[in-house]
Amino acid sequence: MEKERIDLRLIELVIAQDRKAQFQLFELTKRMVYSMAFRILNDEDTAHDVLQDTYVKVFQEIRNLKHPEALISWMKTITVRKAIEKAKKQFQFEELSVAEDQVEDHFESWFDAELLDQAIRTLPPGSRAVFMLVAVEGYPHQEASQMLGISESTSKSQLNYAKKLLKTRIKTLLQA
Repeated sequence: MEKERIDLRLIELVIAQDRKAQFQLFELTKRMVYSMAFRILNDEDTAHDVLQDTYVKVFQEIRNLKHPEALISWMKTITVRKAIEKAKKQFQFEELSVAEDQVEDHFESWFDAELLDQAIRTLPPGSRAVFMLVAVEGYPHQEASQMLGISESTSKSQLNYAKKLLKTRIKTLLQA
């Protein structure tokens, strides 16, 4: 995404419903939006639906954006909420103990982003959603748990579970 090309003037044109400006904003941000949706959903078709739903909402609601400099984070929030809305039925959260084997963030081996992405896609849907929201996007557990309709302790235990699974799966992939 070319953040420097999303300036105040472009946002003003989008607010004014200028179709060329809307298309330019779409072109500059579509990869970010799709990538975020896909990582949460792990399904190309549904991620494309979320992409479309996100831009419909953005173009309908942008005139209510009080701080134009927050456009990208606002779009990310819309994307996350639309993805969660689409996938609510697929999210299942196993009951886990909060204290269950705390996973250390240190990892002894080197691996690339593609390997990590491959491992993330194998996570159970609920754990993947919590991992993407908290570890990748930086949402606090309180906000992530509200979006997902779970308790904060469930969010924490799911994140820990996701990290544990990722560590195991990355080690397995590195040995393959």
